[in-house]
Amino acid sequence: MIESYKYGCFHADGKEFLGDLKIKNNKAHYWQELEDRKLRISHIKELIKEDPDFFVIGTGAGGLLQVGQDINEFLQNWTMQRRQGQKYFIKKNTEAIKIINDAITNNKKVCALLAGGC
Repeated sequence: MIESYKYGCFHADGKEFLGDLKIKNNKAHYWQELEDRKLRISHIKELIKEDPDFFVIGTGAGGLLQVGQDINEFLQNWTMQRRQGQKYFIKKNTEAIKIINDAITNNKKVCALLAGGC
């Protein structure tokens, strides 16, 4: 669970995370792979292998993380191939956090990438 978020700082699972955050199977981890504020397919492939019920991309406080059409197409193909109700969301961090927390509360498996700034 993500308890709170302020620009550049997440409180999740009882810990403080400065910078970007990765959620893997409902557990928070530092995410240090983001360069130039542009998301790449290679960033999400590892998490998709976990077969989450929900995959969430937090585009930052102002929604400035660049998520290209290639990412959207990759995630659409992933949801279509699974046909088990998997969903993905690309939202500003405040909305993304609500989706993540609601899903975890409802015992869903979540993977996510959230930009701490942007």
